[in-house]
Amino acid sequence: MFNGMDGFAVMNSCEQRINKNVIMLIPTREQCLGLMEKKRMPAHIQQHSFKVAEIAVYLGAQLNLQGARLKLPLLEAGGLLHDIAKEPCLRTGENHATVGGAMVSELGYPVLAPIIEGHISIEPVDLDRPFRESLIVNYADKRVKHTEVVSLEQRFGDLSERYGHTEERRARIRRNLRLFLQLESKIFGGLSFRPDQVMPGAGHPDQNG
Repeated sequence: MFNGMDGFAVMNSCEQRINKNVIMLIPTREQCLGLMEKKRMPAHIQQHSFKVAEIAVYLGAQLNLQGARLKLPLLEAGGLLHDIAKEPCLRTGENHATVGGAMVSELGYPVLAPIIEGHISIEPVDLDRPFRESLIVNYADKRVKHTEVVSLEQRFGDLSERYGHTEERRARIRRNLRLFLQLESKIFGGLSFRPDQVMPGAGHPDQNG
């Protein structure tokens, strides 16, 4: 057991080493771009991912000002690589979130796996937990239709048109929309700007009151 101030010093040193190791496991932007090229991610998916990463980092920074403890490099990497397996899975029919999570783990970035594996949907229990990087990237992804920033209603309307081939799928999409609207309320509840002010053309929140 540790005693007195010496114990606190040792524990603090261990915590710093752990945090440093976690940071080292997060790929830099340049490394993410290299992985996109290595995995031959199509240009349109790259452009979508750039926008998702941009929104995720912006929201993460704003939430951190309100007391959240989100890792911005992890938000950026998760946004850039959340669809890393989408193109091949469109051909094979596999779940691109599951395959993508396994892929980044094999590449040496297991810290990214929960973000990529969890960027399709959310569960009610997620709304009761503190903000996590996976939730913010997931929300950012649902605000970007291809490369355009849109409302949740527009995004899920597009998802319903493309993937709602059965009533069961349409019901699942409607359920997810309700949950994401609740998540949106939680995210913006403590922020000084509205969800629509994340969109291009709306201006910076500080300029819109």
